[in-house]
Amino acid sequence: MSATTLIEQIKDDLGYLKLHRSAEVFAALADGDRRDDRLEFLAALLAEEATATRQRRLNARLRFAHFPTRRTIEEFDFDFQPSIDPAVIGDLAGLGFVEAGTPILFLGKPGCGKSHLAIALGIRAVEAGYRGYFTTATDMVAAMTTAYADGTFTTKIRTYTGPSVLVIDDVGITPFDRPQANAFFQVVNRRYENRSATIVTTNRGLPAWAELFGGDSVVAAAILDRLLDRAAVINIKGPRGGYANTRPSPSRSPRPTTRPPSPHGAVTSLTPGAPSQRDFR
Repeated sequence: MSATTLIEQIKDDLGYLKLHRSAEVFAALADGDRRDDRLEFLAALLAEEATATRQRRLNARLRFAHFPTRRTIEEFDFDFQPSIDPAVIGDLAGLGFVEAGTPILFLGKPGCGKSHLAIALGIRAVEAGYRGYFTTATDMVAAMTTAYADGTFTTKIRTYTGPSVLVIDDVGITPFDRPQANAFFQVVNRRYENRSATIVTTNRGLPAWAELFGGDSVVAAAILDRLLDRAAVINIKGPRGGYANTRPSPSRSPRPTTRPPSPHGAVTSLTPGAPSQRDFR
């Protein structure tokens, strides 16, 4: 069998096995000196396929995650918000919080950079191979209450409980009635039980959450109890600014009153040892 025929047969087999990138680059890699070094040639071929596969899977995870825009930690202006300790954010960017199931709460005025940091951490996790999902609090409770009404609750809640990292943005923009508060609790509680990391941004002080959640202090306390267990709380005290347009337009924890104040918020140790939630890359 001639070399040309053999190459064509290999390309056909690679295509049949759905190793599409390998099929595309096989003939070019087979030319020249690489043909004489079978290990080097095979390594180069598989590296091309693995790189293409990783990129396809990353693109699929990013599409699923529904991040409204791309944000990175490196883009964040820490000089503009000196109340945020860059070392704290750097520690979180190491993604230990995902494996540990540590909740993260960003508190601050609109436009102070809460959403930027939350999205950046979510994208960092997705790029590392975890599944992530972004939603506003309003959109999430609307979807969940609709699911209650049409009988699809069991299926719909998996959208919010399945990902390794869930970003819930803008808690406090609009108040919730009691059914909506219950829907919010169901998501937070299941993620807490699964030890899945939840990132929340809010412009409301934690003591005001009872009013936010339909005036039900019991539900608000239960939600906070789960979100503050081993949590990293980042209280951004700086001014609002250019971060307002982050999105395109159209053991039990202590209660908030017992958490010691910190100029940079509080970060508990990110204890390893929880089962890995990383997806295959």
